[in-house]
Amino acid sequence: MLYSTTGQTQKVSEELAWELGAQMHEINAAPPENGVFGRLFSGFAALLARGLSYDVPDQPWDRSDLLILGAPIWNGRAARPLRQWLESRPALPERVAFLLTSEEAEYPARAIEDLSDLTGRQPVAVLHVSESDISRGTWKGRIEHFLDQCVVRYHHSA
Repeated sequence: MLYSTTGQTQKVSEELAWELGAQMHEINAAPPENGVFGRLFSGFAALLARGLSYDVPDQPWDRSDLLILGAPIWNGRAARPLRQWLESRPALPERVAFLLTSEEAEYPARAIEDLSDLTGRQPVAVLHVSESDISRGTWKGRIEHFLDQCVVRYHHSA
């Protein structure tokens, strides 16, 4: 499940879905306004916890083995459409992982803590990708480690 405004989160999500052989689902919401006033309005709306209009595919999320939640980070928190959906308390699987994209290279501890609180679960894996990682293509090297943490592998001995 992902929300993407500029396409960066979607780009990484598509790669993850391809590698996992999984289906990707998107939260559809009106994108924030561009420019200084648009960012100020989006930040003000987030502070006031103003509800956004969004659309989420109707799926039995709790029947999945794993749900990867992806979003860009705004003001140190995951984007409002994803948070608002999680605030509605959808039935989630026991295992969740987080994909977060941001302008900053700094690890988004606050956003991860926020999503952990909203889901009621500690993530099995976290992948943070910055804009510079995307522009340089360095994020692809971290996918294997993220997927190893996500995928449950059963080993049978002879």
